[in-house]
Amino acid sequence: MSHIRCLWLCLGYLMVLVDFIQPSQMNVCRRQQVVPYTRNVYRSRSVPYQINSFWRGWQTKYRTEYYTEDEIAYRSEVTSVCCEGYEGSIENCQPVCREKCPAHGFCSSPNTCSCHTGYGGSDCHPICPAGCGKNEFCDQPGVCSCQSGYNRASSSDNCLPVCREECGHHSFCSEPGKCECEPGYGKMDSGSACHAVCSPKCGENARCQEPQLCTCLDGYKADSNGNCLPFCQKDCGQNSRCVRPGVCECENGYAGDEGDTNCRPECSTCPENGICLSPGVCVCKPGYMKRDDRCQPHCEENCPDYGRCVAPNQCECFPGYESSGADKKCDPKCSKGCSNGFCFSPETCVCNIGYLMGPNQVCEPQCSLNCIHGKCTSPETCSCDPGYRFQNNSHHVCDAICDSGCSNGDCVAPNICICHDGYQPNNTNPVTSMCQPVCEDCKFGDCVAPNNCQCSIGYEKVNGVCESQTTTDPNEYSTTTEDSQTSTADLDPHSITTPNAIGTPSSEVPHSNCTAGCMCWIEYDGMGTFNTAKCAKICVDPQDKPCLDLDNCHCDLPSGQLVCQEDSSVDYSGENSRYVCHMLQAKKARSEAEARIPERTESSHKWMVIMGSCAGMILGVAVAIVGTKYYRRSTSTQNFEVEQAIYESDLE
Repeated sequence: MSHIRCLWLCLGYLMVLVDFIQPSQMNVCRRQQVVPYTRNVYRSRSVPYQINSFWRGWQTKYRTEYYTEDEIAYRSEVTSVCCEGYEGSIENCQPVCREKCPAHGFCSSPNTCSCHTGYGGSDCHPICPAGCGKNEFCDQPGVCSCQSGYNRASSSDNCLPVCREECGHHSFCSEPGKCECEPGYGKMDSGSACHAVCSPKCGENARCQEPQLCTCLDGYKADSNGNCLPFCQKDCGQNSRCVRPGVCECENGYAGDEGDTNCRPECSTCPENGICLSPGVCVCKPGYMKRDDRCQPHCEENCPDYGRCVAPNQCECFPGYESSGADKKCDPKCSKGCSNGFCFSPETCVCNIGYLMGPNQVCEPQCSLNCIHGKCTSPETCSCDPGYRFQNNSHHVCDAICDSGCSNGDCVAPNICICHDGYQPNNTNPVTSMCQPVCEDCKFGDCVAPNNCQCSIGYEKVNGVCESQTTTDPNEYSTTTEDSQTSTADLDPHSITTPNAIGTPSSEVPHSNCTAGCMCWIEYDGMGTFNTAKCAKICVDPQDKPCLDLDNCHCDLPSGQLVCQEDSSVDYSGENSRYVCHMLQAKKARSEAEARIPERTESSHKWMVIMGSCAGMILGVAVAIVGTKYYRRSTSTQNFEVEQAIYESDLE
């Protein structure tokens, strides 16, 4: 046994050693991957078949068949591949750089380049440790060479520029192929020779003989300022000069007699109120000053704004302005005046604060809030139109006034009352008319609300019509509107469709109105509820959407629906929308007529009892036969399914 244990131990060490001997070169990684393969499996299935029996008829039975099929399975294998960032065979995994390494460089690790010996930098350029001189560059590691266009006479000399053609007198080679003049010399505009330069340049009739040395030409001599002037043996007269050696002429702008004597200044044209003082120079007469080549009058005291000097020491206002009087200011003039503003410029008014220019060029008062049924009479102040007055706690919204009031209606204009649904005016005079409820048939009663007739004493409602009372038995159903609704509510509190209150402002509608305080409504029209309508709750706070604002709604008593106005902020003629309580869709209440149907008495005929008994017996026998046959068939099917389940569990 010890030998066997030793053998197994040696075998285990050998397996570990083989695992370490596996390829372990640099940059080689081992990776586990899933490999698919096909295997054969044994399966079973149930096949149906039909059998016929006298009692059960045709029945479906099942038998088990067995078969084999191939299926795909997966197993894990370990392979050796180059690590991430390396490629090639596993014997020689080399790093990979996404960007190509420069010349004199190589990829030393993934996406990292290194330079060869003697090179450095991001572009792996050659490096000279001692550095290179002027006009030199590092050509090879530790070796400097002259730049293009430069050369050195020996290895110890500096790199000097080279010019193919020899530079001329007073010039030298400054750059490759370019000659420059020596200091103090320069080239002429059209030549390449270097000439002496004088700074500043020599004057007229002079030349630069040497750097910074000017001399006059022949026939000219320098004056006290160093200018070279022509020389005349005979002196020239006043306003005359020697223009050429031995020749006198009147100076420019002057004209004289024959022989250029008595030279006087000339002016082409002098402005009005001006005289020619020197050639081409005109001066104004006393009391005038020259402005824009014109001699304009001068006022010792400055004229006011928007004024001008029209004569010596005489001012006048510009057109559109007028003198204010003692202060002699020129103020703008507005011929129509500036009510609620001031004249800013000629015929231009600027409105005061709180006013704006209207279409008729009149300053009109402005109100930040629109004056509804009124007008803005002064800044931030509204006044109601005739027949209107301010709404409660409002200073910009005016409501129409109806002298007789507008109960059960809306006052849409002065003394014009529009009745709510279910109401109509009691006369044709809009000032004295009142909105009264409308009932289809209310004989022997009073119409207290739309289609809600309250019968007079001694009358009761029968099929919606007030008729004389026929009984006073307190156990019978009441004929009054209130008791009728109470009995209906006892049948189903969610199906009340006829509230007993009239259309009061919906914010004050009690829960007994409109389906007993329903909190969720669905929009409704003649075709039924909308398919896309959302459940609208009664508004609790402004954030509840969608919701119904009861201030814009009232109850429709005959239908139990909620009638809401689309947009009450515009006017009172907007289109109305109707809503029904969503609980009416789930339960349907018994009608008032059904609640009043008395129970049948025991006055049925005996022959109907006998016929009903016979029919019940025949129906019982038929049900027993059908039940027995169905029970046998279901029992057989259950037994077969139980046996089939037991058989399949044994196979598994």
